[in-house]
Amino acid sequence: MTVNVTKLNKAIDVGTVIPMEECNGNIGRWVEDQLEDNGYTVNRGKGIDLPQMGVEVKTRKFDSTSGHTIGAMLPQDIIDNDWKAGNNIFDKAQRHYRVKHKVNELTGDNVVVSAQVYDFTDPDIQKNLKEAWDHCRGVLLQNIGSSKDLEYINGNEKWAYLELQESGYYQFRIPAGVMKKMESIVNSNRTKLFFTGV
Repeated sequence: MTVNVTKLNKAIDVGTVIPMEECNGNIGRWVEDQLEDNGYTVNRGKGIDLPQMGVEVKTRKFDSTSGHTIGAMLPQDIIDNDWKAGNNIFDKAQRHYRVKHKVNELTGDNVVVSAQVYDFTDPDIQKNLKEAWDHCRGVLLQNIGSSKDLEYINGNEKWAYLELQESGYYQFRIPAGVMKKMESIVNSNRTKLFFTGV
């Protein structure tokens, strides 16, 4: 039996002041530190962030319009991996603890405005992400050995895309509008089976 994590206890409270401005992933690391202080075991290496619960931790500026990065892989690793368990990107695209933050205009503080678990295992969500992944893999395979690296590779119906980084890794990213759609699907399909971590 698979237990669905729908909430994290003793995690990040809405209204918490984040003692820094956003810069180079520092808020994500701060959230991980807070979770560890609250008793969670956080994986800071390859793989999902909260492996015991099958949950990836993501932070996001509330009004950001940039794509949501799920994870990154080398081109050959993308070609070699189907959309299934054991694929690092697949694993990171199943369940998220999404912490959104915004600057309070009155105080100037950066404040947590939302902290929620989203279960993206919905079959329609996964079908669309798989199709995007498969399309991107196919484009990479067709261009292997090409002298020119592709900066962007769009997936199906713009559900996800690959973006090349200076490191040579491709980030698998979901456009902001699609992520809103995914969150809306999750919110409308919330299960009545609750399991709270820690």
